[in-house]
Amino acid sequence: MAQNIVAAKYQQTTSRATPESVQRELRKLPASAGPMDSRKRALHDLAHALAYVQKQHEAKVVEVCKNENAAGVLIQLLDDVMNAPPVPPAEDVIRVGRRTLGMGPMESKLYIFSCFVNLCYLGGAGMMRLPPPGGRISAMELLIDALLQTNEAAGGESLIFYSVAGLYNLSNHVSFAEAAAKKPGTLQKLESLSSSPNPDTVKYSTGCIQYWRRHHVGSWPPH
Repeated sequence: MAQNIVAAKYQQTTSRATPESVQRELRKLPASAGPMDSRKRALHDLAHALAYVQKQHEAKVVEVCKNENAAGVLIQLLDDVMNAPPVPPAEDVIRVGRRTLGMGPMESKLYIFSCFVNLCYLGGAGMMRLPPPGGRISAMELLIDALLQTNEAAGGESLIFYSVAGLYNLSNHVSFAEAAAKKPGTLQKLESLSSSPNPDTVKYSTGCIQYWRRHHVGSWPPH
């Protein structure tokens, strides 16, 4: 499994990574909970909490995320962020203590994808494989789409990494093999990442292909 720590220099306290804190931040994400800047701040705090969950809390955190429809809430937040009226980068920020952090569409997408990665790692992969209740797209499909639509050489290194790390955590299952086979170009894109400058991206993309072959039904490569 690939676990991604959101920000290496971020000093996380365990009190912020409890099931209760995860639940609290999840409930701040829907549009009904407040304005976009407060939702983005909650996303920031949720992403860091999910990256630092202690072993004894993992099962409870996954249960909380299922009960709170975490996948659905995060997917809706991503949709809201990407379709919101443009804001100048200098204003599209959140305040964290004394710091001001950029939180535009790309940063928000990275934080949401990091939540997907770590939820899978913690044992919540089932939430990612199918569209959430009332939803039209799964987190897994969003990750595949991002993989296909992002050019690593054109500044998309971080998004590629989050996408392939999340897919690696989902790939040891027939649902990934089926979903990936329906997306033309997925195998070629994963294969192309063998030349990525990021060794973790290479490792996870190679692992995705290995698991895909294991669960694929029919001739290989898929058509």
